[in-house]
Amino acid sequence: MHDSINNRVMIVDDDEITAASLDLALRTTFETCLFDSGDAALTALEDSRPDVILLDIAMPGLDGYETCRRLRKRLPAEEQPAVIFVSAKDSLESRLQAYESGGDDFIVKPILPPELVRKVRVMVSLVAERKQLKASADSARQMAMGFLTNLGETGTALQFLRNSQSCREPAELAQLTIATLREYGLEANVQLRPPGETLTFIESGRATPLEESVFAMMRDLDRIFQFRQRLIVNYPHVSVLIKNLPIADTDRCGRLRDLLAIIAEGCESSMLALIRTAEIEARTRQLQQTSAAVQAAITSLHAQYQAQQADTRIILHQMHDKFSHDLMFLGLTETQEDRLMQLLDSSIEETLELFARGLDFGDKLAQLRRGLATDDQIHVASSRTNPAPPPTAGSSDDIELW
Repeated sequence: MHDSINNRVMIVDDDEITAASLDLALRTTFETCLFDSGDAALTALEDSRPDVILLDIAMPGLDGYETCRRLRKRLPAEEQPAVIFVSAKDSLESRLQAYESGGDDFIVKPILPPELVRKVRVMVSLVAERKQLKASADSARQMAMGFLTNLGETGTALQFLRNSQSCREPAELAQLTIATLREYGLEANVQLRPPGETLTFIESGRATPLEESVFAMMRDLDRIFQFRQRLIVNYPHVSVLIKNLPIADTDRCGRLRDLLAIIAEGCESSMLALIRTAEIEARTRQLQQTSAAVQAAITSLHAQYQAQQADTRIILHQMHDKFSHDLMFLGLTETQEDRLMQLLDSSIEETLELFARGLDFGDKLAQLRRGLATDDQIHVASSRTNPAPPPTAGSSDDIELW
């Protein structure tokens, strides 16, 4: 998305120097408006219609958290601006409260102008994507609620466990997890961690920088960690973050926590199966390369052996003819000549007999080459039709592998 002066940024900060510096960094690219309190910003919200709000946390009157909560309630979902919190404190508690109140990103003071412009550009793009996804998200949510009426809560979890075994890619597994939790009326973000990667999937499109940072801080906490309506379930390769746990309904909340643990564990098991399948495929490719090299070497050796046999026969015949021709000039008796020719013929026959016996070696080389080719075909077919079954999370196999 190209920067446009029509994209409006609202700056809310009671510190005039900070507000002026933010305005100076942004006004050449975006349309800006400044307010010195949360109340003033909320009053002007409907008229200003900003795309992005830079919101200070520590302000007299309404602080940034409460201001964000009120503006989220005041505007419909399709008109919500992105909110970037601005704070001098960088802690897990601050970020969780920012996330809980509806923030999209978090900037720590002092702020560098290039970083500020980059983050505002990302948020402008995010707001545009949210508007495009709103209609499809509403339709998907209505469909999910219809499924929930037809399937029991436990049946939905069991169906997920069955379907997750057929997923072939991490993205497919993540979308299945999000869709399953949507059937319970839950909004979920899923992070999958195959070796060397961190993949974050959310229902509304791209993960915001604040969501990424919350995942990074919470993934090493307890197996199940709850912060008000937010609940995260952590496994070594999977984290599932629930954004709207129904804490007011104690019974349903307890049932959902149990089902979430089952779904997250099933997701972890399927993720381990995907990792193992990828390892098997990599090993298969390596074996195929090694087998091809061995086959090529055997083929070359067999050809050299056959060529050596043919060359030796020619040399022996040429030697016999030359010896027979030169023998008459040596002045030997006929008996002596016959004796020498008999010795030569006998030696040639013994040599050719050795080569005849050596043909068995050539046949064995050819058999070995054909056997390697057949084994390759069987191994490839087996890896395609019988992928590794998903193990049970927490089993001894998991410990040995990881």
